[in-house]
Amino acid sequence: MRIGSAIGASLAFIVLPCLAGDLEDGIRAHDRRDYAKAAGAFQKAAAKGNAEAQRRLGFMYYHGEGVAQDNKRAVTLFESAVAAGDVESASNLARMYEFGMGVEPDEKRASAWYRKAAEMGEPASQFTTSVMYYKGQGVERDRVEAAMWWTLAMGHGGAFAESIRVSVESAEGKLTPGEVAEGRRRAAEWTKAHDAKK
Repeated sequence: MRIGSAIGASLAFIVLPCLAGDLEDGIRAHDRRDYAKAAGAFQKAAAKGNAEAQRRLGFMYYHGEGVAQDNKRAVTLFESAVAAGDVESASNLARMYEFGMGVEPDEKRASAWYRKAAEMGEPASQFTTSVMYYKGQGVERDRVEAAMWWTLAMGHGGAFAESIRVSVESAEGKLTPGEVAEGRRRAAEWTKAHDAKK
């Protein structure tokens, strides 16, 4: 058992730096605007399942940096990154579907991807999800669900919360006190369940 553990630890020691090395090489090359080298390094790390490399390479395809511009390829890379747990890629996919980049515009799929990113705890997607529920964009209109998601978005505090404060106050003014209270209760329940998973 100890020998097996030692071998496993040794393999992890060898494999993990390789993943990190390609990613780090890609980041450094991208920072220097050596896009061809960055794309090559990200491709190596992405092929090994590195979610951050998949996301970064997706951005490179989206912008056409060091590779031919290809939104369809960007979508595929973002999908792979989400499958590996990358929250930023979920919100990227939402925008791709919202604006029809590399895919047909699809409000329902956009709202589903925003919701996925929101459930992963991404504040901007939580706010966007609240707007979609408030207006009924891609989802059935639900003012209580909207209140839940904007309460969660506001809960992150800082500059983001301040930037959406006026919008939230305006929207809450159009809900009944009961709807606002129920939205806040659901937000507290969601936070408790989300924290329990950590």
